[in-house]
Amino acid sequence: GDTSMVIDTSKVHPLGTGSDTISFTPSDVSSYQTAPAGTDLSPTPLAATAPAVPGAAPLTNTRGSSFPTVTGADLMTLRAHNLLIPAQGVTADKLIDSFDDLRGGTRRHEALDIMSPRGTPVLSADAGQVLKLHNSVAGGLSIYVADTSQRYIILYAHLDRYRPGLAAGMPVKKGELLGYVGFTGNANPAAPHLHFAIARSDNLKDWWKGTPLNPFLVWRGK
Repeated sequence: GDTSMVIDTSKVHPLGTGSDTISFTPSDVSSYQTAPAGTDLSPTPLAATAPAVPGAAPLTNTRGSSFPTVTGADLMTLRAHNLLIPAQGVTADKLIDSFDDLRGGTRRHEALDIMSPRGTPVLSADAGQVLKLHNSVAGGLSIYVADTSQRYIILYAHLDRYRPGLAAGMPVKKGELLGYVGFTGNANPAAPHLHFAIARSDNLKDWWKGTPLNPFLVWRGK
């Protein structure tokens, strides 16, 4: 863990500050399994973007996206999707907000860690299309899924294994089995969990660009 900073132990996530250093944007883009040629991944026109909520404060700052901020309108849109908590059997009252936790001592987590036993089914939080399957040093076995509006990308990481037959380009329904909770990548074997992240995308063809949004606020925010 990090010893160069003072940590308020009342706010430390069970995984600590030295693990789970995956970012939404991977460094080894070329190693991803991509959707087959001809798959329609065109983005929803920007004119269809939900209007900003008057006076709403931004939820996050930009990270590689041309959108300046994620606003309250994005949160309202995702709540309207009635996203499913993707680790089977986990209820909203069990979630811990780890979005702003530090990882590796300097980087903001920008994701939600959903603690569950190894082998817990991971279900698709929303209907959409599988964009990428990947196995990396940081995230382990991971899945990127675009929602049906093609405006948001959802990441499921540290999986133990994928559902047999899952492949990039496949449509998925809300609640459909994607894989199983594990601790692949740099996750702590003593604390298997699902690393769950949401980013707003400008263009799915530039899937590595997005503005992170705190998933905790979808289920537990005001």
